[in-house]
Amino acid sequence: MKRFFAIIAVLAVTEMCCCTSQAQTTSVFSLNDCMRYAMENAPRTKIKAAQNQILKDEKLAAGMGFLPSVSGGVGASANFGRSIDPETNVYSNYTTFNNSYSLSAGWTVFDGFSVVNNFRIAKNAKELGVAEQQQIEDELCLEVIQAYYNVIYYSQMSVLAQQQLDEANQNLKFTQSQEKQGLKSYADVAEIEALVAEKDYNLVMMQNSCANALSVLKQKMYFPMGDELMVDDSVDIQLIEGSNAENVEDIYAFAKENHPSMMIAKNNIEAARLRFKTSKWQMTPSLYAYAGYSTGYINSFMEGYNADPFWQQMTDRQGEYVQLNLNIPIFNGLSRQTNMRIRKNNWKIAQYEFEQKTKDLEVEIELAVQDRDAALKAFVQADKRADSQAVAYKLNQKRYEQGLISVLELQASGNNRLESEAARLHAYFTFVIKSKVVNYYKGVRYLE
Repeated sequence: MKRFFAIIAVLAVTEMCCCTSQAQTTSVFSLNDCMRYAMENAPRTKIKAAQNQILKDEKLAAGMGFLPSVSGGVGASANFGRSIDPETNVYSNYTTFNNSYSLSAGWTVFDGFSVVNNFRIAKNAKELGVAEQQQIEDELCLEVIQAYYNVIYYSQMSVLAQQQLDEANQNLKFTQSQEKQGLKSYADVAEIEALVAEKDYNLVMMQNSCANALSVLKQKMYFPMGDELMVDDSVDIQLIEGSNAENVEDIYAFAKENHPSMMIAKNNIEAARLRFKTSKWQMTPSLYAYAGYSTGYINSFMEGYNADPFWQQMTDRQGEYVQLNLNIPIFNGLSRQTNMRIRKNNWKIAQYEFEQKTKDLEVEIELAVQDRDAALKAFVQADKRADSQAVAYKLNQKRYEQGLISVLELQASGNNRLESEAARLHAYFTFVIKSKVVNYYKGVRYLE
C-alpha cells in the first residue's frame, strides 16, 4: 500500500506545433497530434505493421492447412516414329495423339496434430505481434512526450530570461540617470552593465537550448528538419492537494495481465509450449488419404483407323483411385528426440523469462509511483519557493532603487528568482510525465 497525494493538476497548455509544408500551408499539432504523427511516420512502427501483416497472412495460410489439397491437370501429346501406342500399349510406327484430363485430392488424416498446432502457433504469433506493436508505439509516445515538454520548459525559461534582461536594462537606465544626478557612481553603472551582459548571455543560452529541444522533438516525431515547428508554450498551473491511498499491488495486478511486456512474455511461453507439443507428436505415425479421377482421348493417324468419338472415349476411359499412406518414423539419427529436448528447454527459458519480467514490472511500478510522489512533493516545495523568491525580488528591486542594497545583492536576488522558477517548471513537468507513466501502468495509454 502506497500513500499518494490525490491531486487535480490542470496543465492549461495550448500545445500547438506549426509546420510549413511545401504547399505553404500551416498545420497545428497538439501533443496527441505529435504522438500520432510520430507513430504514422516512424520507421519502426511501419516495419512492425508490415511484420504483423505477414503474421496475419501466415495465420490464414495455417488455417488453410485444415482443408484438403485439390489439383487438376490437362495434357496433350503427339508421338512420332517408333513409340508405344497408348491404346494397345505396343510399339508402333504411327503418329498418335493423346489428350488426358485428371483431378486429384489429398487430405491429411493424422499427422500428430501438426496442422492444429501450426495454426495455434500462427495465431499466437499474430497476438504477439500486436502486443509488440503496442509496446513500440507506447515507447515512441513516451519519447515524444518527454521531448515535447522539454521544448515547453526551455521556451518558458527563455521567456523568464528575456524578462530578466528587460529588467536589467531598466535598472541600467535608472542607474545611469542616478549617476547623472550624482546619486550613483560610475562603478554602479559598470556593475549594472555587466549584469545586462550576463542576462543577455543567459537568454542566448536558453534560446539555444530551446532550439536544441525543438530539434530533438522533430527527430522523435520524424518531422522534416527543414520545416518550421512552433510550440505554444503558455502555461497555467493550478493545483488542488488532498490525500488518498493508492494500492500499488492493484496497479501491479492489473499491469501483470495487461501490460504489453507481460503479454509478450506470456505469448512467448505459449509459443514455446506449442512448439514443444508439436515436436512430441512428431514421434507418432502419420496417415494421409488421396483420391483421383482421370480420363482422356486417343487418336492414331494410321490408314484405316477410325477413332471412337471424343465424348464416348471420355466416358469409356474414366478411371478413379483411392489411396491411404501410413508413414511410421523408425530412425532418423535421433533428430526428433534432439529437437524435442531443445524445444522443451526453450519452453523452460520462456517461463524463466516470464518470471524475470514479472519481477522487473513490479519494481518498475514501485519506482514509478515513488518517482511520481517525489515529483509532487518537489513541485509543492518549488512552487512555494518560487512565489517567495518572486516577492523577495520585487522588494529588493525597490530597495535597490532606494539605494538600500547594492547591485550585487540585486543580482543575487534575481538569480535566486530565476533558479526557483526553473526548479518549479522542472518539477511540474517531471510530475506530469511521471503521472502519465503511472497511469500507463494502470491501463491508460499515452495516446488514446
